[in-house]
Amino acid sequence: MTRRAIFALGIMACVLSQTARTQDSRRLSAPTYYIAAFAQLEYGDTIRVRGASNLPPGASVALDVVATNGDGWTEYSKTICVATSEEGLFNQEMNISTGLPHRSDLFVRATFLTNACKQSAKVLQIVGDRGEFLGNDGDHVAKHAETGLTPGMAKNPQLFQVSGFYFGISALARVD
Repeated sequence: MTRRAIFALGIMACVLSQTARTQDSRRLSAPTYYIAAFAQLEYGDTIRVRGASNLPPGASVALDVVATNGDGWTEYSKTICVATSEEGLFNQEMNISTGLPHRSDLFVRATFLTNACKQSAKVLQIVGDRGEFLGNDGDHVAKHAETGLTPGMAKNPQLFQVSGFYFGISALARVD
């Protein structure tokens, strides 16, 4: 090999090495707000729920243990509101009703709705009093709600609307 070829290969190796380091060290982000949860039956009738979200720190997430029932849900716990940490994490133990028919059919529903749990003024300032900024695309979600073309919903499968123009996000975690 000539000196030029060796020099060119050396430069390419350095560039590729730097590109790989840059890609590995980049901060990952979601295009919209999300909730992710994992639920595990620990002992007796206790379920441990661990989760993560990019909602503002201190956002309060409602947790319910539910099972499918036809087109709806049967609830097997009281709703527990748990706040996200500065890192966006939450961790909660939940007690479930005794005498459940099939524990393998249980889910934990993690929901963020501004009217489901008490939210701080700081959280409401970011997401809106009714969750109208959860679309996270710079547009006020509620102004399009009546048309059925609510911005953000096409990009976020967790975003939903309930009566009174309240918007929220929700995730289900099967209890393992």
